[in-house]
Amino acid sequence: MRLSKIIDKCKLEKIAVCSDCEIETGYCGDLMSNVMAHAAQNCIWVTIQAHKNSIAVALIKDIRAIIFTNNVQVEPEVIEKAKEEKINLLRTGKDSFAICGEIYGMLEVKN
Repeated sequence: MRLSKIIDKCKLEKIAVCSDCEIETGYCGDLMSNVMAHAAQNCIWVTIQAHKNSIAVALIKDIRAIIFTNNVQVEPEVIEKAKEEKINLLRTGKDSFAICGEIYGMLEVKN
């Protein structure tokens, strides 16, 4: 499913959108080592961890987009690093459970 469709359907705030990539699956987690161990390539990652290490983990795992939940604040240097590395950053006021449910339902319907 295209990232733009997820953004529209889930009413996500665009922080940095670098590409309308294809999202194949998703992963939810706030512990970096857990995300590195279990997140799949080309996924969308749901987390509250809005710092530069999140961008590094996304690069290592080839994660295409990060959704920050609970309206967490994203510092300008994180946004700049995401743009530099072409990682899409999004935000929502919803909690991780709610946004994961919405995205899961959309991806399951497609499959």
